[in-house]
Amino acid sequence: MSGIKERLNVVFQGFLAAANGFGRMAVWALISLALLVVIAVLFNPAKFGSYLWIVSKLSLAAVLGYCYDRAAFPDERPSQLDGLEKSMAQTRRNMLMAACIVAAGLMP
Repeated sequence: MSGIKERLNVVFQGFLAAANGFGRMAVWALISLALLVVIAVLFNPAKFGSYLWIVSKLSLAAVLGYCYDRAAFPDERPSQLDGLEKSMAQTRRNMLMAACIVAAGLMP
């Protein structure tokens, strides 16, 4: 059992090293796409288009929420702040992204 776990860890670390140049969100986007393909192929291939539409809509909403935060607060990026200001900036960004995702999820 530990041999499989070690091999998976090596594969995952290699994947992270390969995707490091694309940015933090690229790893999650690739994992999400892989899971989308697995779900669509194994569980319900007829709804692959619907799954793709939903995933793309919610991903775009997350990116828009992030961009709204950067546009509205250009000098208050969480990575440039310390202490309480950093946690408040992270919370603000998360709330904007969550609001955009919920709004997009409610759209037809």
